[in-house]
Amino acid sequence: MKILSFGGGVDSSAILTMHLMEKDLGIDHVVFADTGAESKATYANVEFFQGLCADAGLPFEIVRRTDKNGVPTENITEWVTRLGIVPLMPGGNHVCSKRYKGDVIQKWINQTFPGEEITYLIGIEVDEGHRTERFTQPKNDKNTYKYPLVEMGMTRQDCVDLLAKYGVEVAKSSCVFCPYMSPKEIRDIRNDPEAWETIKLVEKRFCETSPKNHQAWIDAGKPLNAGGRCNKGHWRKDSWAEGARLFTKTLPGGKKMTVQEWEAAIDAGELDDIA
Repeated sequence: MKILSFGGGVDSSAILTMHLMEKDLGIDHVVFADTGAESKATYANVEFFQGLCADAGLPFEIVRRTDKNGVPTENITEWVTRLGIVPLMPGGNHVCSKRYKGDVIQKWINQTFPGEEITYLIGIEVDEGHRTERFTQPKNDKNTYKYPLVEMGMTRQDCVDLLAKYGVEVAKSSCVFCPYMSPKEIRDIRNDPEAWETIKLVEKRFCETSPKNHQAWIDAGKPLNAGGRCNKGHWRKDSWAEGARLFTKTLPGGKKMTVQEWEAAIDAGELDDIA
């Protein structure tokens, strides 16, 4: 069983376009994990390719995080704002993709195709083939992972050209508050008032929670659990006070800016020439 993990961005769109228009890649199912915080452009692209797959008779599934009874749980925006965290916490790992994409897709596969041998097709182009080397297969994971773009020697530009050949323009996919966005991507998302309000809310909750949870840890006597970690609701650092921000990108001089500072700089045209 070959399943394309469709992220709605350039790479996976190129794989699906190749399969539908030019070369049968043996794809049996397409699955998109909806975090609840994708950009409008990504959702539009998912809808477009879902339609193409329907015309071709290729199953296209949209899955979301659910509880053990199959009832949808909080989306990624609700999760980070409830906890007052940002997607990349200081000293921590970027867990969003695993929690709201990888784990969600695997749960659906386990329920839908129990016991079947699964080959995942992953959208990584040859330019970033090093990402395949960093991947460590989870313990007891019997799935197979393939990278069609790497195998075909397709670069990012090759993917863009293939999509353009069929009149398809695809924006980079990510949550609207992805910490890894470039200045250009932050400028672009500033043009979406709804997304920008979400971005401001995520950082505002982080700013409010950081000193409160750090002080709670101090007031409790700085307890740590058996694993050497803070208990729930306790933070060992006031990460906001130490300079952590939602967006990890630093500008010349090494400064990390708050969302409000990004907003002011963008609106003043101060970042127009920064990629």
